[in-house]
Amino acid sequence: MLIKKNQYVPQIRFHPGETLAEKLEEMGISSDELAILTGKQEKVINAILHGRSAITPDMAEQFENVTQIPAHFWLNCQRSYDKFIAMENRKKTMLLQPV
Repeated sequence: MLIKKNQYVPQIRFHPGETLAEKLEEMGISSDELAILTGKQEKVINAILHGRSAITPDMAEQFENVTQIPAHFWLNCQRSYDKFIAMENRKKTMLLQPV
């Protein structure tokens, strides 16, 4: 993996569901209320909040409507998280390969 000079590479990246959970807590909205407000199943919302499911473009739009945080923020968080996980998986794969 090539790293450009002065490029920041975080050691850990959080699933965007954690950020969403913090925002909901700040707003006083429960997961079941978010499900109602977005028209999504509560199990889908809980999967996102617990990092077991990704935020899709449709979900990002719904979250924007509820939180007033732009959809592109949620999508960028998801993309960054996905990229981080892919890099970590690649590192693990490289370590397992015989030299």
